[in-house]
Amino acid sequence: MTRGAQVVFALLVLVTGGAFFATQRLKQSPRLVRTLTVTSAVSPHVPHRRASIRIRLERPDRATVAIVDSEGEAVRELLRDASLDNDRRVQLLWNGRDDRGRAVPDGEYRVRVGLRRRGRSVVLLNTIRVDGTPPRPVVRVLRAGRAAGPLLFPQRGGAPVRFEVRGARPPTERLFLYRTDGAHPRFVTRLPDRRSPTEPGRWDGRIAGRLAPAGPYAIVARDVDSVGNRGTSLPAAAGPGERPTRGPRSLGGVTVRYLATQPPQVPVVAGRPFTVFVDARGRGYRWFLRRLGQRRLVARGSGRRPALRLRAPRGPSGVYLVELISGRDRSAAPVAVQGPGRHGVLLVLPVLSWQARNAVDDDGDGLPDTIERGRRARVARPLAGGGIPTGFATAEQPLLQLLDRPQQRYDITTDLALNEPAGRAAIERHRGVVLAGNARWLTPPLRGRLQRYIGRGGRVFSLGTDSLRRTARLRDGVLADPIGPDEEDVFGATLAPIERRRVDLLVADDALGLFRGGDGLFNGFGAFEATLAPGPGAQVASTAIVQGSATADPVIVATRHGRGLVIRTGLPEWGLRMRGNPNVRELTKRAWALLSR
Repeated sequence: MTRGAQVVFALLVLVTGGAFFATQRLKQSPRLVRTLTVTSAVSPHVPHRRASIRIRLERPDRATVAIVDSEGEAVRELLRDASLDNDRRVQLLWNGRDDRGRAVPDGEYRVRVGLRRRGRSVVLLNTIRVDGTPPRPVVRVLRAGRAAGPLLFPQRGGAPVRFEVRGARPPTERLFLYRTDGAHPRFVTRLPDRRSPTEPGRWDGRIAGRLAPAGPYAIVARDVDSVGNRGTSLPAAAGPGERPTRGPRSLGGVTVRYLATQPPQVPVVAGRPFTVFVDARGRGYRWFLRRLGQRRLVARGSGRRPALRLRAPRGPSGVYLVELISGRDRSAAPVAVQGPGRHGVLLVLPVLSWQARNAVDDDGDGLPDTIERGRRARVARPLAGGGIPTGFATAEQPLLQLLDRPQQRYDITTDLALNEPAGRAAIERHRGVVLAGNARWLTPPLRGRLQRYIGRGGRVFSLGTDSLRRTARLRDGVLADPIGPDEEDVFGATLAPIERRRVDLLVADDALGLFRGGDGLFNGFGAFEATLAPGPGAQVASTAIVQGSATADPVIVATRHGRGLVIRTGLPEWGLRMRGNPNVRELTKRAWALLSR
């Protein structure tokens, strides 16, 4: 062995021996910190439950206690440089959050105790598992076959609704029924518990012993895990302490439907047959056909088949109601009928906007599929709430009845029909277009057609508010990709948000003669929508403003766009006041005359 090798060997012996004796001293040294209790798991999302840490020092010292992650990095300091006696038991609480109050990532953490006088740090062997992931229960309604969409109740033979629940444990699972067609899901009732994970749940379609009212419902499962995390199968119905999580989508939707109708969504020609689809859940029904606002029946009959074949009445254009009765259940469906000949004014019904707000569950997840909620919405489906569109009785119906007394001649269509390639020609051949009701949603093709129509000298009378500011694409009969609301409407006007307070309106300008025939006062309206700017290149011709307003922004306004003309009412109650307010009736008739000439 060379001299150098002998030196290296000697050094290795010394180092090994030193490490051995150091290890022996550590093994024989007394314990510095005694662990009494350490909670094994905690969730950072359950405020009332925290990890408890109880320790005691073997000798007096100044201690700093921190929570460290798997890399030894401190995430939370629980105690700093505190003087502790050896006979004092210290209890500390940790909520699973760092020094900034943020939830720490799920994983294992330990307690580190720093002893200042001894110059030592001790990491306790006990681990605290942080688990902030809530349970993810999934509800799926069971049905025969592979039909898409929600389960329709009542079922054939009176069978109850059966459903399975995954990702939840029967001992801690709770089952509920929610109604979902309001602004937020609303708790309805508690459902019976399951006794085992393999047992399906059941609902007999009753609430407090009575058959559930028609509407969309969701069966909801809730569960709580060992650290207190709460999860729900319907994120929109999450309660206190429940956090929506990503995971498999529940299909716990049940649509209770006793009688529903689906009419044609484009105009039918007078004298020709058309079909109304009826869902009476296999029962027979009676049907009646009458013109909107009239008591006289045009036709009546009975049936049982889902496809009800009728013939459109002969006569001038208008809207007819198909009314159905089955037992104690009633439904109705508006049908636009195009009369003979061609006329100067085209009246447009907002079918797309009706369906965009139609609270019907299409895909079976229990939530209504409406564009208003940012979801996809099918156009061909029955209207909820008895078949009459939301707001129809206070918006479109008063106008249609006013035009019937005395009979005004016009053509009638729907915005869905105008979205077709032939829709451009349908608009262009009319001197005026009346947008009845609230046309909240337009498709990009229809938006462009209206803009070109005004640019070429067309005239538009819009009776809606908060309208013509949103777009959605129509693909394969489905409305999707909603955009808006924009500050400007389709004609470039900047509109203020609807202000809800009682106001009186007074005519300020009338170069167009829009207010001719009235006294210029519009009293007692509870809300209004002001036009802040008429749009690029537009000129204000006639206005009525809020009486006593400092801004003088027009509410009822007519603006010229070159040779084109746009008239807005700006009052949500316009249709409702059409029945009893003579100034409202006279202005509506005057606007009709301006579009007709």
